[in-house]
Amino acid sequence: MGVSLSKGGNVSLSKEAPGLTAVLVGLGWDVRTTTGTDYDLDASALLCDDSGKVISDQHFIFYNNLTSPDGSVEHTGDNLTGEGEG
Repeated sequence: MGVSLSKGGNVSLSKEAPGLTAVLVGLGWDVRTTTGTDYDLDASALLCDDSGKVISDQHFIFYNNLTSPDGSVEHTGDNLTGEGEG
């Protein structure tokens, strides 16, 4: 299943794919062709408990905290240029 989102967009994975057991997220963008600061996209994941609250600071996964305590979520690092496949 592929999903394309725009700024501010969201999707309910539990509704779209109820039996989902693994997710791979990739961000891609084209280099800015106008004047101004280059684009920089960042991805993060918040691991929540049953009440919807983030379990701890270590369960906020982003470019400066790459792996969840149990290893179930891994961030593969920060790409500042957008170069690469996909």
